[in-house]
Amino acid sequence: MSADHSFTTLGDGAWHFQAARWQTSSLLAVTKGEALVGDPSFTPEEISAIRAQADMRAGRTTHFLLTHSHFDHTCGIGFFPEASVIAGQETAAVIQRGDASAQLASAAAEWGMDWPTDLRVDRVVEAGVELSHGPFPILPVEAGGNTLDGTAYVLPNQKILMAGDFLGSVIYPFLEGPPSLARATCERLLSLFDRYEIKWVVAGHGPALTPAGARAIGEADVAYLDRLEATARATVASGASPAEALLEVYGVDPPRAISDDFGVYGQRVTNARYALKAAGLSLPMRDSVTWRLFDG
Repeated sequence: MSADHSFTTLGDGAWHFQAARWQTSSLLAVTKGEALVGDPSFTPEEISAIRAQADMRAGRTTHFLLTHSHFDHTCGIGFFPEASVIAGQETAAVIQRGDASAQLASAAAEWGMDWPTDLRVDRVVEAGVELSHGPFPILPVEAGGNTLDGTAYVLPNQKILMAGDFLGSVIYPFLEGPPSLARATCERLLSLFDRYEIKWVVAGHGPALTPAGARAIGEADVAYLDRLEATARATVASGASPAEALLEVYGVDPPRAISDDFGVYGQRVTNARYALKAAGLSLPMRDSVTWRLFDG
């Protein structure tokens, strides 16, 4: 795997790009004079560099794969006005409501970025139904758990799995729902490796991985989610107070360390709260006495 400018060559007309913030991943694939980009991110300069590579290699970018509605994945849409933006049904609904544009505008102000916030989806796809988009066969795959609107994609010709915010070496599952939802996604993605002879897994964050590396990460994540769920159920069944229950589930060790730019968002405590909610105990967040104590 050789480096080409800021890209990493994956072979079969595909390249991986990794931004500085959160090691956010983007994909570029080129075939028959057409380019496909996947979640191009993060700064306008980094997105423009991806656009320049696509223009140089294909002359035009025709297809844009969007895995989910988080701002670090939608922020590139406005830089590819001629491309057909492809997304799952739930993601399209979030964008149609204006929720994703509002999130992107808020993030642009927070990060001081000049991202176009007029988002769109041009083609809505159904998970599990393989389709052709120009010269690119694509299989959309349901990928909820990190967000409720997630879609992963298999590119059979390039033998690449674009996994969204799963199977990454620099992250672990950041729940926006019950642990069982994220676990099902991990298992679903792992089941694709042999069926499609996957050569590379492009996670939403971190380097592109071989199937062996991604499988080890996915299996560790499944084990973590199982422990999280089991601990939450046992703690709720024991009759522990809400605060003690949160501490107990928070004590479940994540499968890997993460950098401070992830850790600042409280991934571990958020996961504990979602696990407890799935077990029948919903916890307040900022309105609790303990939070007010630490918030001053």
